[in-house]
Amino acid sequence: MQQCQKYNIFNPLMNVSMEKGFKALLFVAIVAITAVSCVKGDNPINRPNNSRNQGGVPILGPGWSKVNTVNNCYDVFFVNDTAGYLAAASGVYRSMDGGLTWALTNAQTKEYYNLYFLNDKYGWAVSRNAIARTADSGKTWATSNASFDFSDVFFVDETTGFAASVQGILKSTDAGVTWNLLPGSPANSSTVYFRDAQNGFFGTSAQGYYRTTDGGATFSRVTGMPNRVYNTQFLKPAEPLSGLAMGDDGKLYKTTDGGSTWTSNQRFNDNYFDFHFKDMNNGFVMTANMVYKVEGSTSTKVLYTPISNDVHYVECHFTDDLERGWVVYNGGVLYRYVKP
Repeated sequence: MQQCQKYNIFNPLMNVSMEKGFKALLFVAIVAITAVSCVKGDNPINRPNNSRNQGGVPILGPGWSKVNTVNNCYDVFFVNDTAGYLAAASGVYRSMDGGLTWALTNAQTKEYYNLYFLNDKYGWAVSRNAIARTADSGKTWATSNASFDFSDVFFVDETTGFAASVQGILKSTDAGVTWNLLPGSPANSSTVYFRDAQNGFFGTSAQGYYRTTDGGATFSRVTGMPNRVYNTQFLKPAEPLSGLAMGDDGKLYKTTDGGSTWTSNQRFNDNYFDFHFKDMNNGFVMTANMVYKVEGSTSTKVLYTPISNDVHYVECHFTDDLERGWVVYNGGVLYRYVKP
């Protein structure tokens, strides 16, 4: 999902990992102290070590298994049960067996922070000043360099897409080859999600949650939402006006009117999130070190790993029926879920 902002240019003291929600580039916080670095697509968030997470016993709930991958992976995206992709510091990787094995693609060697696939054929991968794209199911990739600091990307069809960046919201009408900054768009944008070609939602590093109802011609701030929203998901096509969002206040927000108004009655004890729901009541919520299965107002811990030295969960992705799922751990591990 929707869906790691990878370079912490907003605050070099923040840890680097992000969500498709906020996933910041893991090296930024560390390298910025000694030199310069950057983070992923759903931009930087503060990832301090939390003593309450130390010393716990790792949990692998029913259906979960662990696969070793390359270090510093920031995002995962599967287009079906078997074909998936990893965005990593060392490039874009592809799996054709449900995430059991991974092979490096020919995407230009860069540090990639975020992924988005329109379908099983067309996909994009975000790096700091470049976006790579594929039109043949990830077999080959072409990279377009730019002067923008990209953090997230979303395409509404094969040619028209939007990207979040430090400079603001960008639009492309040529499949991501070129990008134009949209006037009046929120700066320091970190996440982008469109429920259709006209209605889009944008998280920022800490300046609020914004929407457009005219395809990016104008933007307005959404009231009643936290300053930082990590992820947005609408339940299209089943419930096109119903959606969910989570911010750094730990609350799960819901809308049934297309995003005009949002309400919340459920909260999780953390400040970094990703999630995937199949309807308004059933889904998975990921924090920095836990994954919860949510059934109505009940949440059950199904995956847990202590945070250690800026190593933590950074992104999750599930099939729409929640029968399969994948969680990226930036210490060189991918957790796979197959419904028992």
